Amino acid sequence: MNGIAVLIGEWLITGVIVYAGLSGKQILFINGPRSAVLTLGAIGFAMCMIMPTIGKFISNAPAHPLTIMGYAFGIIALLTTAAQLFRWKIPGLSDPRAALLIVAGCIVIKSIIGRLAPLVFK
Repeated sequence: MNGIAVLIGEWLITGVIVYAGLSGKQILFINGPRSAVLTLGAIGFAMCMIMPTIGKFISNAPAHPLTIMGYAFGIIALLTTAAQLFRWKIPGLSDPRAALLIVAGCIVIKSIIGRLAPLVFK
């Protein structure tokens, strides 16, 4: 698969999970915003681990601004998912609907950052 197909696939999966979480309709095992956050968080972490573009950033330029942005958005997604998983009372992150949008936004931004690797590394 080329980069654009993977990007569209990531966004399509993210969109379906966000729709499932916000609409209240049960799709597979997603029956609300909290389960959608946990599902999206798990899928997002898996995508981050297996996508070669993210690893290329980390191994070639650990202090590059794009890599640091990836770290920051990854930490935000991790903290948001953990807040939902453990039901932490963190302002802004304890609301499942807001948390779902935050994790989805982080995934979209990180996927764009990951596609910029060919521009940075030859």
